[in-house]
Amino acid sequence: MNAQSYPPSFTDRLMDSVKRLPIPYPLAYFALFILESALLHVVAWVDGWLPAYRFSGLAVVYPLWLCGPLAIMTYLNSVSIEALTTFRPLVDIPDEMMHRLKYEFTHVPARRVIISSVAWSIMYLVFNYAAFDTLYVAYGFGTLSKVVSFSAGLVSFFTGSVIYYHTFRQLTLVNRTVRTVKVFDLFRLEPVYAFSALTSRTAITWVILISLTLLTFPIQAAPLPMFSLLIVQVVMAIAAFALPLRIVHSHLVSEKRRLKAELDQRVKATLKNFHQCLDDNVLVEMDQLNHAIAGLNAERDILGKIPTWPWRAGMLTGFLSIVVLPILLFLLQFLLARWLSN
Repeated sequence: MNAQSYPPSFTDRLMDSVKRLPIPYPLAYFALFILESALLHVVAWVDGWLPAYRFSGLAVVYPLWLCGPLAIMTYLNSVSIEALTTFRPLVDIPDEMMHRLKYEFTHVPARRVIISSVAWSIMYLVFNYAAFDTLYVAYGFGTLSKVVSFSAGLVSFFTGSVIYYHTFRQLTLVNRTVRTVKVFDLFRLEPVYAFSALTSRTAITWVILISLTLLTFPIQAAPLPMFSLLIVQVVMAIAAFALPLRIVHSHLVSEKRRLKAELDQRVKATLKNFHQCLDDNVLVEMDQLNHAIAGLNAERDILGKIPTWPWRAGMLTGFLSIVVLPILLFLLQFLLARWLSN
């Protein structure tokens, strides 16, 4: 079976090309971000809506949503490979199937990406008509700025929006992969935690992206679209963190209950023998049974402390504290804009 069972999307080809450059891919995306941002600023200065050499966060939003998603997808692809490698001891699959699975995690089908990109481009046209056109008037955009900004936005929505489908597909694959494991070993949790690295970093990158957007975009110019984007990003971040691994939690709970049930039967049998020895006044065996009961109680304590959530201790608390950040940023900017307008 050929690992490459479908052709890669245009974003996969673009990201692969960037990774082949002689410089690290984060630096390449940052250079592209700086270049596009500089171009939009020059257009703004020439067109007159922005005073010469003055910076505007508005001119970096589209570059952020072009380069940011590409950098995030490239990063998450590498994380998914590491997660699969760590998770592999839990599944018995041949090398060829593992190669195919790695390809599926790091490449999205070309046709579905085009459909997704076209859908988001249409949404951009709706947003542009409903809110952004008013923004152009409010900031005094000239014809040149409108054309260039509209074009940059269309490219960003067409390309950057692929991150939504990329995330959905990758996390669906996580859910599908963990379902192939029937029994999880509570005393071998390192492979179990493998995909939590992918889901948590996916969620965190979503939060970082929306936080940077809130820091650059003047939300008072389009509060409803920005609030809608905030809700979508936060909901997706929480869903990305928790939903794909819920089946792992279910399996871990079942395995813990099974081990506790077996332990209860051993305790029952040991106590029965203990009572029999007590009745028969066999003190030597009673001493041995006391040690056995103590050992069983120690085992119960050990089982009770084994976590059943498929991520390391403290990860959930840390993630939830990060999720609050974009919400606070939105509220702070919104209230500050209202206060300054009065």
